[in-house]
Amino acid sequence: MIGYISGTIQAISGKYAIVDVHGVGYRVTMPTKSLNSIAKIGETVKLFTHYQTNPRDGSVELYGFTTPEELNFFELLTTVSGIGPKSAQAILASAELQTLQIGIIRGDGDYLHKVSGISEKTAHRLVLELKNKIMTADVGVVADSDAGTDSDAIDALVTLGYSQYQARDILKHVGKTAKTSEEKIKEALRILGSKK
Repeated sequence: MIGYISGTIQAISGKYAIVDVHGVGYRVTMPTKSLNSIAKIGETVKLFTHYQTNPRDGSVELYGFTTPEELNFFELLTTVSGIGPKSAQAILASAELQTLQIGIIRGDGDYLHKVSGISEKTAHRLVLELKNKIMTADVGVVADSDAGTDSDAIDALVTLGYSQYQARDILKHVGKTAKTSEEKIKEALRILGSKK
């Protein structure tokens, strides 16, 4: 119904942001990580949204995400029995999107349980119901080997003083020729150095 909204942030709360779009303030419920990563009050933001009507009381909720991949993964999570929008959002807030995807792809419910903090039963249900779906869905899934080297490269860049966001962002610009963690780190540092 509403694919995305683009407007000025008027307020940020613990669970939502108010986004002014041409004089209308939309209350957009977001995962904590997304709220922390969006622009500050008064700045422009683009959020990809999921419109949800509660069948019991008719209330409406607008869920927002900073990337289309987050939105697609959220919608995929809500296809799992027993996981509604609030639970899906809590799962997304509990761990990095890539980490959740890797746990599901590997079929490792225990890993998923440990890294995300979701219950063991829910983690195994996610793996069971999503393992085949996630490979065909447009949720930004990375190959398992790439995920490991990216994770190592991100950890190294964070250790060097860059934020998680900066590290992930710069790795998107690292060429496909960089296969190992070391090559990715060197290329990322070269790119970062050229931006100064």
